[in-house]
Amino acid sequence: MRQASLFDDDDHGRLSGLLPAMRAAMNRAAGEDEAGRKQLVDRINAVAQAAGVRLTAGNAKVISKDTLDKWLNPNDRDHTPGILAVAAFCAATRDIAPLRELLRALGLDVMTGGDRKERDYGRACLSERAARKKKKLLEESL
Repeated sequence: MRQASLFDDDDHGRLSGLLPAMRAAMNRAAGEDEAGRKQLVDRINAVAQAAGVRLTAGNAKVISKDTLDKWLNPNDRDHTPGILAVAAFCAATRDIAPLRELLRALGLDVMTGGDRKERDYGRACLSERAARKKKKLLEESL
């Protein structure tokens, strides 16, 4: 048995702020324009329909503007969007910030194209260094 510490790296306290952070990111992506939010509802429904998924637990096949407003309301604890709803929202807005908040709560992040290039460059540098070391050892043994 191990005693838990307040200073461990596996602190799951980040989960407590996950929903407010996701809702804030969703609000930024949705914008303030009422007409834009009505169009966003249509885009979310189109994404869900094309994917063949339901975004709510009830019998409704589509969401309404009221449902979107409940999802985005920072004070509403009863109407939390599910993971499929958040994914459809991100696809409709072309903004991954809400899903990025989910990953950050787990201690992860999204790797961008630039990050991949830097990773590949770093791997190439390490491979080059190892090859030079091996070459030097071979030269010394000759």
